[in-house]
Amino acid sequence: MSVKVFVPRESTALSLGADEIAEAISLAAADIGADIELIRNGSRGLLWLEPMIEVETDRGRVAYGPVGVEDVDTLVEAGLFEGGQSHALALGLTDEIPQLKAQTRVSFKRIGLDDPLSLDAYRQRGGFRGLQDALSKSGQEIIDEVKASGLRGRGGAAFPSGIKWQTVHDAQATQKYIVCNADEGDSGTFADRLIMECDPYLLIEGMTIAGLAVGASEGYI
Repeated sequence: MSVKVFVPRESTALSLGADEIAEAISLAAADIGADIELIRNGSRGLLWLEPMIEVETDRGRVAYGPVGVEDVDTLVEAGLFEGGQSHALALGLTDEIPQLKAQTRVSFKRIGLDDPLSLDAYRQRGGFRGLQDALSKSGQEIIDEVKASGLRGRGGAAFPSGIKWQTVHDAQATQKYIVCNADEGDSGTFADRLIMECDPYLLIEGMTIAGLAVGASEGYI
């Protein structure tokens, strides 16, 4: 069975040589006859560890970082494809990295786990369940549920989403639009970019649910 090796394809990792690392890992695996499946995932959000490489093992995914292309040969010699932990860049089980272990992720719960462009992976991790539920409700029922949830915008104002959606729902217009403000206006957070790069179907699903709620038939990012 192929060993899954994850190399991120996200802006920070790419700027630090992730493509070259992915190529080097593929070549190193071929040289020793290792059967690997190279998956270009998103970032886990631990940007100081990028490029962070992960390998799936029987005990869970193990991580290495920050990895440079010059580290690949020594990582392979130290048992990278078996999840070996003798290398100086070994970080242990990914889920046990303190900054990850201390978090309960909601909007970021899928980032870094899979190929962001894989619809199958998105569905397997619960994607589109919200949309499926929304399709059985009226626009007002969706808005009422959003209000009851207390959901707020992710910007500094934390404006209640239900109020915003209600305003658009009640507006009289022959054509309504959903516009995603894909802006990194909150200095240094990169929150929008991580969702768009690492879990893009979440954005599309959310915009679709919002469109159903307010009566919009077109959306723009």
